Amino acid sequence: MTTLATGTEPGDRVEDNERGASTLEQFVAAANEALARGEFTRARQQLRAAFKLSRGDGELALALGHAELNGGDLNSALAAYTAAVAQLPNVALPHACRGLALQLLGQSVEAGRAAHRALSLEATQVIALKVLARIQLNAGQREQAQQSCRRILKRHANDSDARHMLDEARRHQSNPAKNGPNTPPAPPAAVVSEGLKILEALSGDYAARTRAWRSLGPEHLLQSLCAGDYEAPIRIVHAPSTPAPAPDHFAVPPVDLTTGHGSGDLTEYLASGAGSAAMLREVMARGGVTLQAGDSMLDWGGGAGRVIRNFADEARRGVNVWGCDVHGPSIEWAKNHLSPPFKFFNNLALPQLPFSEGAFKVICGFSVFTHLVVTRDLWLLELRRVLRPDGCLVLTIHDENTWAWYRKNGMPQWMPAAMRGLAEMPGELVEIRGSSRDNCHTFFHSGYVRRIWGQYFRVAEIIPGAERHQTAVVLKAL
Repeated sequence: MTTLATGTEPGDRVEDNERGASTLEQFVAAANEALARGEFTRARQQLRAAFKLSRGDGELALALGHAELNGGDLNSALAAYTAAVAQLPNVALPHACRGLALQLLGQSVEAGRAAHRALSLEATQVIALKVLARIQLNAGQREQAQQSCRRILKRHANDSDARHMLDEARRHQSNPAKNGPNTPPAPPAAVVSEGLKILEALSGDYAARTRAWRSLGPEHLLQSLCAGDYEAPIRIVHAPSTPAPAPDHFAVPPVDLTTGHGSGDLTEYLASGAGSAAMLREVMARGGVTLQAGDSMLDWGGGAGRVIRNFADEARRGVNVWGCDVHGPSIEWAKNHLSPPFKFFNNLALPQLPFSEGAFKVICGFSVFTHLVVTRDLWLLELRRVLRPDGCLVLTIHDENTWAWYRKNGMPQWMPAAMRGLAEMPGELVEIRGSSRDNCHTFFHSGYVRRIWGQYFRVAEIIPGAERHQTAVVLKAL
């Protein structure tokens, strides 16, 4: 590890009972000495103590992440790398290292996002390319994995990791499974033997994912819905720490709960939520919809409260402001840090909300229908059920205007190769099916929205570009 440098004032002190080191510089010096002697556990202890004194030091957080990773503590490494990303959002290495920790923890979707973010900042970032290559190999995307490995070897011809993964990709590609002419391809052996672990690795491979689900059977799905699917028999939840508040006086979630908004820059994350809230208020004003004491609003699929944290004034004057999401960690964080004045619950992926008919005057869903492949009509019917007759529902979608925006600004990495060159959206509904919600992307033509969604609602407005590249659809009761 490179020797660490600090710019801390000598007065920054904590107690270290073992060696008596008390300043940040002394902790860093002690860590470097320990590294030189090969005392890696001691080095981690000193870096942890140093980081407590200077949590805003991105380089120090990065060094701590390396130490935790080398020590095998993947969760601590991820936490340190996430802190480094927050402090150094425009530097590629923290994003790449965070992607590596996520990939080692089996969180392939988030790992891929982190790696792509690193490559957007530095196109030849080696760690990010290795993370992508491994994810692609696990997903059965052999050609893409070979391309990632060749990009590494072009600059580092003797990189053993890249050569090993390239050989692995070639072996699998040269020995495809043999099937009869009328028999669908069998799931890879690893899919059958590894179960759900492999499902998370099948990023974007829709056919392999569906074969794997069939091999698991309906009983396993029921068990997962009712009792969960956890390896650890015990979970202990501790009271949360109190992080420093943002300008709106609420805590800011960790980067891994920001669902990509702000790309690791928490200031941008807050700005994106404020922009979405402003758009929602403008739509409400045009439609003559106001929130009074006793009324209720719901941010459906709102994650860790990115948008509704901007409705504190309404909540404090008696409006019931609710947020929900299928992502448990986001809702757990929101409950711990944003309630009161807001209320949160972890909803099912199934279209069922625990409220009576006409419970909400305003419902919003930002970038939820962009990822729904199934249950769309059922969710529309459920949202209609809980919407007041004088209320409004605002959903953002991908539509033909989004397609044009991507054509102008660059197609995203999840867009299949067969679709990248199309000048226009090829149909009125386009589903891109992946192995998880984040890997599914759906495009609705505005004509489809008016024709199909118009069965359930009055389509009051369709607003292209309301949310950057997403279109807002304003729906009211028939």
